[in-house]
Amino acid sequence: MIRSSLKKGILSAVFKIGCRRWKKQTMSRLHAPVPNIPTAGIIVIGDEILKGQVQDSNSHFIISRLYNIGVRVMKVSVVGDDIDEISDEVRKFSHLYTFVITSGGIGPTHDDVTFEGVAKAFEENVYPHPELVKICSDFYKTTDLSSPVMKLASVPKSAKLKYGFDPIQNQRSKFPNISVKNVYIFPGVPPLLEKSFAMLCEDLFGGSGSKFFKSDLFLNQNEVSIAENLSTAVKEFPSVAFGSYPQFDNRSYCLKLTVEANSPELLSKAVDRLKELLPQDCLVDCGSEPLN
Repeated sequence: MIRSSLKKGILSAVFKIGCRRWKKQTMSRLHAPVPNIPTAGIIVIGDEILKGQVQDSNSHFIISRLYNIGVRVMKVSVVGDDIDEISDEVRKFSHLYTFVITSGGIGPTHDDVTFEGVAKAFEENVYPHPELVKICSDFYKTTDLSSPVMKLASVPKSAKLKYGFDPIQNQRSKFPNISVKNVYIFPGVPPLLEKSFAMLCEDLFGGSGSKFFKSDLFLNQNEVSIAENLSTAVKEFPSVAFGSYPQFDNRSYCLKLTVEANSPELLSKAVDRLKELLPQDCLVDCGSEPLN
């Protein structure tokens, strides 16, 4: 009995390792970006994130909102409060993606250096923007440009301001989003970022007309048993994104497959073909993801 349990445990461990290796080799193809879809890179800025003192929730919020309007997030990077690190990452992301979104590093203290980092990325200097100076003067009751609060008004020379509309207050937002080229700078405090991003997301990043359509399939098979079938579907539908997510402790199903396309017609074709390729009677009949 002991030998049987040990053998079962070893086989289970080997199976999990095999699944991980297969995923590592194939998931880059399964999640290949679709041409003509706007892309985004997110840069989370803050030593506190890298030290584990604060848990990042901003990237998850941003990704969810962008996905809903048809923007594909390609990468999330976390950098510290260092001007050169911020500059290097912003410059690289700006060339790679349609949009670059930063969160964090905006404020009155010594470690709030996002504006300086973005300015350096584009070989610019920061300067006291007159409109932002007035906002800070009115809010903080000071006109002293050397005051720490005026760091909020010192932005890259080519910065553009974009105000959102606050539906709760029924008025224009008090502080605008700052952008330089295709880089959009948001605060790091989650309630502030979420409020600002919700107001501006559609205006800043929407309008491409792209949209994602997704379907989920639940299987009573493991990844290894359907790997070849799934790879065949991937080859036949190169503009469709397929995902595979094993569940080792779920009582309802063993594997969740996702199929994503940029049109409902293409999605339907890909799902139907995948069902044809899969082993008979492997699908778990459920309308939505079942509970564990």
